[in-house]
Amino acid sequence: MCFLTLLSAASGQEPPPATSQQGAFAFPDATGTRLLADSTLPQPSAIRTALCTGGRRFRVRFLRRQAERPGHNGRQTAANFDRLRGNVFAIAQGRVEDGATCFLAAENLSSSATLLAPKPPDTPSECAPDLLRRLASSRNRQVAHCWNLADLPAAKQLVLVEFVRHEKDALASVVLVERDRTIFADYPAVVRGGQADLWRADDGGVLSAGSFHVVFLLERGTFHALGISWSASEGTSLALFVSNGGDQFTRVIGDYWYRAPV
Repeated sequence: MCFLTLLSAASGQEPPPATSQQGAFAFPDATGTRLLADSTLPQPSAIRTALCTGGRRFRVRFLRRQAERPGHNGRQTAANFDRLRGNVFAIAQGRVEDGATCFLAAENLSSSATLLAPKPPDTPSECAPDLLRRLASSRNRQVAHCWNLADLPAAKQLVLVEFVRHEKDALASVVLVERDRTIFADYPAVVRGGQADLWRADDGGVLSAGSFHVVFLLERGTFHALGISWSASEGTSLALFVSNGGDQFTRVIGDYWYRAPV
């Protein structure tokens, strides 16, 4: 799923609309030397960069458009790599870690941008009290839960916050926290009552910080691009968010990998 609004880059020039021209999420094969993007890429041969979990950047080369072959079980996993439809890329040097998520970034997204390497804690830790007050004030809404997802250079951090629900209105956000501002990437949901699923299938209405992973964070002046992977029992939800100086990220690319156990 793609959204047609992309905020302008720090240079002041208007980039093209947010479509698959910005890139696509991809997963590695069992050897970690190839990547497969099952989303449409209009010019895959123009892509040279893969941004992967852990703040890693790889040079890539487009190999081929791959047709679907029989014998797969419909899951976007390494076991089905050679049978799924998509665009196949080779890693020029090194290997992508098993289970990593990557984003094949077009040059208009990654050019001249700094890749900030996130340092996630061993387990998500709770946010400090002063940050809780700051987040609540920013959204005029009390915080129910807050976890640190990753520390970043220059005293920045990424946190996951769940706000207190207003009747059927539930809201969670991944937030980039800087010294002088906070930028929110929102995940709204609707409460259906009881212990029904809220955020994802089989969640019982509970938000799990351990299922959120930072794929990458790019910075170019006031412009930021944030890739998030959100795993659950049935699959992985993927999102590319961008911001150009305000306090809100806009989701410009969304994808989903079905990975329910067989």
